[in-house]
Parts: sequence; structure tokens; C-alpha cells
Amino acid sequence: MKKMLRLRNFLLVLTISIVTWSCSDDDDGVTPMTPNEMNIVETAQAEDALTSLVSALTTADNSEGTDLVGTLSGDGPFTVFAPTNDAFTELLNQLDDFDTLADFDTDEERAILTSILTYHVVAGVAANSTDLSNGMMVTTVQGEDLTINIDGDVFIDDATEIDAKVVIADVEASNGVVHVINKVLLPQAIIDALNGEEMPEENGTLVDIVVATEPLSLLEAAVIKADLAATLSSDGPFTVFAPTDDAFVALLEVLGDDYNSIDDFDTDEEIDLLKNILLFHVIAAEVKSTDLAAGQVATAFENNSVEIISSGDTFVIGDASDTNANITAVDIMASNGVAHTIDKVLLPQAAIDFVMSLQLKTIVDTAVATDDLSLLVDALVQADAGLVETLNGEGPFTVFAPTNDAFAALLDSLGEDYNSLADFDTEAEKELLTTILTFHVVSGTAAFSTDLSDGQTIATVQGENVGINIKDGTVHLEDASEDNASVIIADVEASNGVVHVINKVLLPQAAIDAL
Repeated sequence: MKKMLRLRNFLLVLTISIVTWSCSDDDDGVTPMTPNEMNIVETAQAEDALTSLVSALTTADNSEGTDLVGTLSGDGPFTVFAPTNDAFTELLNQLDDFDTLADFDTDEERAILTSILTYHVVAGVAANSTDLSNGMMVTTVQGEDLTINIDGDVFIDDATEIDAKVVIADVEASNGVVHVINKVLLPQAIIDALNGEEMPEENGTLVDIVVATEPLSLLEAAVIKADLAATLSSDGPFTVFAPTDDAFVALLEVLGDDYNSIDDFDTDEEIDLLKNILLFHVIAAEVKSTDLAAGQVATAFENNSVEIISSGDTFVIGDASDTNANITAVDIMASNGVAHTIDKVLLPQAAIDFVMSLQLKTIVDTAVATDDLSLLVDALVQADAGLVETLNGEGPFTVFAPTNDAFAALLDSLGEDYNSLADFDTEAEKELLTTILTFHVVSGTAAFSTDLSDGQTIATVQGENVGINIKDGTVHLEDASEDNASVIIADVEASNGVVHVINKVLLPQAAIDAL
């Protein structure tokens, strides 16, 4: 008859067993363990009191695609809460038809055992007892959280009503730390299964895993928004570096007030960007933690790679930004690949450029924010020709922006009738001012200093050309007058173009003739 996972007065007997443990420290034959250079699996294998844990790991690995022994023998770092033999015996006593761990002999049963075991592992950190604090929550590889309760001793709160007690703390291994506990921890998913509720299908697709993992809810929303659910549910295999909700919240904060949720990616351009960001987290191969190696790895975002960077005993993930992502949980196995959670949204260069563009001001806003360009702003307004609206538009534009001193020099040259830009007050004078201002604007391109060459001529919005003269590394501009202007501040990037600050008001021939 098929074995059934059912509780037999589980909580009552568990309460009795923990009370008994508290009365006798020698029930399990546990002796204090000393730091060693063995990895976590080797450390467990060397301890008589942890033979059941080793047996459980080995049994779970009998299912194809599961390699807990290999993972916990890898670089880590890991924090493992290791149940004693008595803890496993007590669990087995509560399960109908499960006398030994070998009785987990179907893929479905071994998947349940894998869920239990991965609920005892925290990846990405070796947390000693001094790193734990009362009320602290840690996310396990299984996906659910554990809560630390410090009341004299250290207790671990799982989904049951009875906490596990740390009976030996801080057993150092070469790839992490082990804390021996007196109870097998049970996540809510397993509690539901033990109480007769349907167990979620194990090893679903990567999308199924994301949907079922609470700290990945924003990744789920992003996958749906970018229409990638079908892709990540296909055969694969894929490796997904899965940013947590906190990682997405941090990204939204960087993007500013216009991005409060994933739903704010609502234009075609923004959705395409979101899609490319997500594809930048996907590798078209199954790469477990034990397979990670330093170097560039191509992603599903064409012609874009992430960098796997060695960092002590583990790896971090590098993108186009200055900040690397830490791997917080590894080897979450799916039917079509594997997921590793990370604490940062990886950004390709296209996304970096987008973020920077959000932080840039328009050409007009840039001029308004620059004290030495206040007369240029006054001139744009005084011309009353829609120039402010135009230079606030999409562009791109290249603007040669005269300083306040440059405009003051122009006014001085015009005589006593022009003491300020407000003196351009007739229609003819406003048209003249517009002619001068549009001679400083190039439309259709954002020409940085590296795009300019000696002897080049550039057509302006006014219609006449400005000549480029480069001498001793300085860009000079030739107008219709006898004096050239010099670029004194180059390449002031704006969201809709670029500004070069110059020391003279440029004059086209039409303006010279009018003056």
C-alpha cells in the first residue's frame, strides 16, 4: 500500500520530545564539535550524531536534477541548521509507513524531503551565533523564512508551534557554518502536505517557482509585464538570476517619482526596456552553483554579458553599473533549469543609459539651473517664438549657450537703446532676437565635442552655418563676425541633447545686416 505522509499526534509527541531533550543533553550522544577545514557535508559525515542528515541528503539526491550533497560541498558560503539523528527519528515516528529515510523512494516523496532539507539552509552567508539577533528573519533556500528567537539559548522558529533549539553552535566548515539543532524544521508547504493538503508540484517551471516564492512577487509582475512568462516556461534549460522584491524596490527608487511600481513601465519603449533587463538575468543553459566560474557569461539579452566575479569563497555578479549583485540563495531547481536569487537588479548598458536619461534635465531646465546662463533663458522667453517649448521637446539638439557676460557684451555693442534683453520689445526686434538664438541651435543631433572636427561646418536651425575650428584642444566657433567664440564648458549632457557653453553671442549674417 502506498505510503501516506500523515501526522500522528505530531505536535503533542514533538512537545514531549523537546521537553525530554531539555532534561537530558546526552540523549543523542552529541559531543562538542571543533572547527575544521572540511566542507559542510564532510563535517556532517564525520559526526556520528549527524548520520541521518547525511542519509537524508543522499536519499534526496536519488532524484534526477537534485544534487544537495554537491551543492553543500561547493564554495558557499552556507549556514546550515543540522538536525540530529534523534530529530530525524522523531520525525519518522510521526509519519505513517516511513520507518527510515530510505522509505522516501519515489520522486514525489524525495521532492518533499528536498523541501525539508533546503529549509535548513541559508545561502550566501556564514552566520555565526554572534551574527544572529532576536526576531531576525532569514530566508532559506527552500524559499520560506525562519525566525531567530534568542531567550538565553538560540531557538529557530519554523512553521510549527514548537521551536528548534540550537544545541551546538558555530561549527565552522571550509564553506560555511553549521548549527546543530534538536528538531527537523518544517516549512508551511510541508505542514500543509502532512495535514493532507495537496503538496505543490515540485520542480515546476522557473515561472512556477517565481510565482510560488513570496519574495519574488515583483519579479513575477515584471515577467508578466514584459510578456516573458511563456518563454521562461518553455523547455530551456535556463539559469535565472532572480532579483528579490527588495532589489526591485531599490531600482524603482533610483528611477524616481514616476516609477512607483512595475505597472509604471507602461509605454512600448519602457516595456521593451523591462524585457531586456529581465533577459539580462537569463542564461540559456543550466548553471548550478557548483558550475559557476569567474568570467563573462552571455545572457539572453543579445550581445550582452554578465560577469561572474570571484569573491572570497563565493561569487558576485557584475553588470554595467558600479555595484555587483550578491547571490543570496542558490540551486532552486526547476523542470526547465535553475534559479539563484540575488539582491540587486542587474542592469545592461541600455538600462544604465535609460536611468541616466531620467536623471538628466532638458536643455532649458539645464540653462535655468545654471546661474551663468540666466540671460540666455531671458532671451528665449523674450523672443516669444516658442523656443522654450521647442528646447524642452524630444530633440535631440546641440545648443551653443552664451554666458551672461557674452550677452552683456552684445548689449554694450548695440548702444544705449539696449540696456537689457527686455528692450527687444517690438515684433521686428523679437524676430531679430529669434534669428540670433536659433543660430545657436543644431537640430536632429546631440553633437558632443568628440563628434566635432577641425574645419567642419554645422547647419543651424536659423539656416546659416557655424564653422568649427579646433586649436590646442579647444573648440572655437566661427560666425559671420570677425571674432570667434570659444567653448569654455563642453559636453553638458541633457535629456534631449547637449549644451556647450561659449563666451560670445554668435551672429549670423542676417543679424549683422539688420544691426
